[in-house]
Amino acid sequence: MDRSAQTRPTRYRVVIVLLLVLVFPLLAACGGAAASLDSDERSSTGSQAPRDAGVVVSTPSASERQSGSTSPPESEFVEAAIEPVSDASSASGFSAEVAPAGTTSAAAPELPKRQGRVAPLKAGEVDDNTEFQDYLTYLQTYEGPHMRTVDVSERYIITVLDADQRPLLDARVRIYDEQQQVFAGRTYAGGKTIFFPRALDVSPNVTEFRVVAERDNNIAETSFARGGQEQVEIAIGGVQQPDELKLDLLFLLDTTGSMSDELRRIQDTLDSIVQRIDTFQPRPNLRLGLVAYRDRGDEYVTLTYDFTANVVRFREVLNGLAADGGGDTPEAVNEALHEAIQGVQWSNDAVRLVFLVADAEPHLDYSNDYDYVVEIQEALAQGVKIYPIAASNTEQQAEYVFRQLAQQTLASFIFLTYQPGQNSGAPGDTTTLAAGDQEFTVDRLDDLIVYVVERELARAVGAV
Repeated sequence: MDRSAQTRPTRYRVVIVLLLVLVFPLLAACGGAAASLDSDERSSTGSQAPRDAGVVVSTPSASERQSGSTSPPESEFVEAAIEPVSDASSASGFSAEVAPAGTTSAAAPELPKRQGRVAPLKAGEVDDNTEFQDYLTYLQTYEGPHMRTVDVSERYIITVLDADQRPLLDARVRIYDEQQQVFAGRTYAGGKTIFFPRALDVSPNVTEFRVVAERDNNIAETSFARGGQEQVEIAIGGVQQPDELKLDLLFLLDTTGSMSDELRRIQDTLDSIVQRIDTFQPRPNLRLGLVAYRDRGDEYVTLTYDFTANVVRFREVLNGLAADGGGDTPEAVNEALHEAIQGVQWSNDAVRLVFLVADAEPHLDYSNDYDYVVEIQEALAQGVKIYPIAASNTEQQAEYVFRQLAQQTLASFIFLTYQPGQNSGAPGDTTTLAAGDQEFTVDRLDDLIVYVVERELARAVGAV
């Protein structure tokens, strides 16, 4: 027997056994390392910070005003922007390391949440004098709680011009039934005022009115037949147009508890508006006033801040207001309007505007109270326009009053807009108010108010 031939397989088996003894630990170690890495990866994924959606707001300009019936989808204005986050370590700026076997990896640091910007308030606008027949239909079909009724079905718009056919701001207009004065007013921007004979209880037997217009001691006179044309023009010769343009802007704010959710946003919006108007070129001689109101039994009924040219001081007062009180739905609107129209010193030869921001109608059950219908007549007498802005949850009776204030002072009715079917919450392009039955425009609220002021100033110089 060849022993050497017999012993070679034995040596091979010994070598193979030795190799296996050495390899098995290595394979076990490799297998353990792979399991540990997989575990680490799952741990990192499990502790990954959640994605946080910020709100990105697109802000259309006033030149991009949209029709209420053809407004772009809401996603054009407010959309959720979710940015991808890789893993917790790389997102936070920390480098990733694999923990040694037998140790516990440190928890990834928590990411700070991104702060979404609040979507800006949006609003619609309707002009009930432009769409007068629609407005009369609205009045006739109104079925809400009783408010003061005023017969505006007969109206005459008086326009006062200079010798060059340019509108005259702040001309005094008096209308007579023969020798009896039945109306007194001052012209708004565009040289216009408005006269409602039936609202003033003028006898139906009167068939003709005499109009006297005066500016700078220059007087003109004309007559018009009752029941004829609604538009009446009268020109005054020898009048000089003012050298500077004056703007008195008063904000009349409901600061009761029902406005608490919206007051801060309203304040931010008005603050932005004031800053933008202050940069108009050419800059008008700007004065700002403020009346805040609540209701009887609250900390105050009205707080009145007369006009100032100090924009910084006005902004401090505006932003210092807080919402509280109220209780029932109606508020002290009558007294607040009285303060806004008669409790401050309006400039002569100025564009005079009130922006009323509110969500409730006036009390009609208080004794010894003022009357918003009388205050409308006083606003006409002083040449003050009232632009109501209906806030969230405005009910139909408040809308009725707000539209009276606007239509009877040749202003327009402004209302915040929300998502379909809603009267509060996220801004949108619709309204549940009756005004939504008409065509209306929608803008950001700050853009809309700035546009309204620009429009009034343009009318004052005859540019519209």
